[in-house]
Amino acid sequence: MSVNFKDLLAVNLDDVKAPLALPEGTYHGNIASFEYGDNNKNKTPYVRFSLKFHSASDDVDPKDLADIDLSARKLSTDFYLTPDARFRLKDFLESLGLKTSGSTFDELIPEAVGQSVLAYVTQRFNPERPDDPPRNNIKSVKGE
Repeated sequence: MSVNFKDLLAVNLDDVKAPLALPEGTYHGNIASFEYGDNNKNKTPYVRFSLKFHSASDDVDPKDLADIDLSARKLSTDFYLTPDARFRLKDFLESLGLKTSGSTFDELIPEAVGQSVLAYVTQRFNPERPDDPPRNNIKSVKGE
């Protein structure tokens, strides 16, 4: 299947809006994918997990989700791979129910894909552009 860029680029820019931020709270989802990278500033290596959500917990008012297609949302969370930070990734993989004893990150990170997670999502505002709509951050994530 090829991408039709002509159709993608023929959108009237007056109709382009930023998606509504998810309301702050806890969401149930799955790990959709992962990728390795490094942050641009310090070149710190990380693994990024993309999360897809399917429902919200009781701490999210359903009325606040009325105009949001939760199934179309994907947020990500990063775990740094430095010696001082690797314990966080290990704790996360253990929370997913993966057996870390005798395993390597290289073996277990791909096994995280498809695992169920609980993610606490917050909203953040850009202090340099206070009129912009809020964006989302994942404050914490663990296996469900």
